[in-house]
Parts: sequence; C-alpha cells; structure tokens
Amino acid sequence: MKYRGANSAVAPEAWPFALPAAAAALLATILRLPWLALAITACFGSILFFFRNPRRATPLAPNLVIAPADGTVVAAGIAPHPEFEGGQALRVAIFMSLFNVHMNWAPFDGELTDTRHIPGKFINAMHDKAAEENERVLLTLRTPYGALIGVKLVAGLVARRIVCPLEPGDKVARGEKTGLIRFGSRVEVWLPASSRLRVAPGMKTRGGETVIAHMAGINDHAGDGA
Repeated sequence: MKYRGANSAVAPEAWPFALPAAAAALLATILRLPWLALAITACFGSILFFFRNPRRATPLAPNLVIAPADGTVVAAGIAPHPEFEGGQALRVAIFMSLFNVHMNWAPFDGELTDTRHIPGKFINAMHDKAAEENERVLLTLRTPYGALIGVKLVAGLVARRIVCPLEPGDKVARGEKTGLIRFGSRVEVWLPASSRLRVAPGMKTRGGETVIAHMAGINDHAGDGA
C-alpha cells in the first residue's frame, strides 16, 4: 500500500491537529478574544510547519543509497546484524528533531519482503539503545540486484506514532515517500557491509536527496549524481 499523502504540500496526518486549532481560532475571533485567537493561530501555523511535505530532487545514479529522513547522522559504520552476509552490515542512523521535516523516503529501489511492528518504550531517540528498546517498525527491502536493505523506523521521546502503510510485496522507488514519524524520532538504514559509506556522525541529511552510501558492484562508475 502506497503512502497516500506523497504529493500533498502538508501531510494529511496534520489535519486531526490543525482543523481543531483552526476552529478554536475562529471561535476566539467571534468571541472577540484577539490575543487568544492570535496564540491559537500561531499554534495552527506550527502544526502545518511540522507536517510540511517538501518535494526533493533524488540523485539518479543506480548505485546510490539515499537518506530516508532529514536530520543528523548519529551513527555510521559496521555493526553486527545476523541477517546480512558475514553477520555484519553497514549501519547509518539519523536522528530527527522536532524541527526537522518528518517525512520518510525509500533509500533504494526494491520490493518489501517483510514488515514488522515491535511495541516498546519512548526514550530519547538520540541514544543507540532507543533503536532496540523503543516502539519501532522494521522494513526489509530486496533490491533488483538481490541485495538486502533494512530500514528501522524508531519512535522517540515525544513521537508516539509511526505512519508507514507499506506491506510485504509492495515495490518502492528510491526517493519515494513512504510515510512519516510524528514529533521527533530516529531512522536507521542497514546495508551490505561492502557498501561504501558517504556520511559521518554529525553530518546533516536531507531525506530523498543526501547520498549516504554507494552499493558495491552496482554501476560503480556512474557517478554520484549529487
């Protein structure tokens, strides 16, 4: 199932929050409470800002892995993973603050082979332990080249809902919007250990645009398209 809000300027998940705020601002105006109306209108604008849904220009070279989210890289390097060849994978973890765009993008072309929702805690997503203890959704993607890619969507201290309608059998294109996480969170991408890392902790990413890695053995001389 595709994410239904991919082409809207504001994610549809905004409206359960934004419409009551708009109605309250109108009521305050009718009751001649200008300062209250102004405060609620500011809240309405903040909601629309948080759920903004920008368009991004995704690089085209076929060996590129693209950032799945806006934010700051908090971990990047080889880590143990039993489902990858040799028991190791290249992990890139991105922390999304309250001020980042909270849309998620597919990091590569492929077909979903597995999706899992795991209930958990809501500790600060800046910490590595959040990826194993917090509420999370695990996506397994098989690329057209046969490689395995894992995507982990992690709820944070304030984030309480992960919106990702993807199901096994769904096909996604690199840079396609796949959903969002509300109010601060973390996204991790797991790649074959042979992939070449292009980011480091502390770097900022733009979902759908920033190249985070090169997949080995896939048209390595095509250029990075960035």
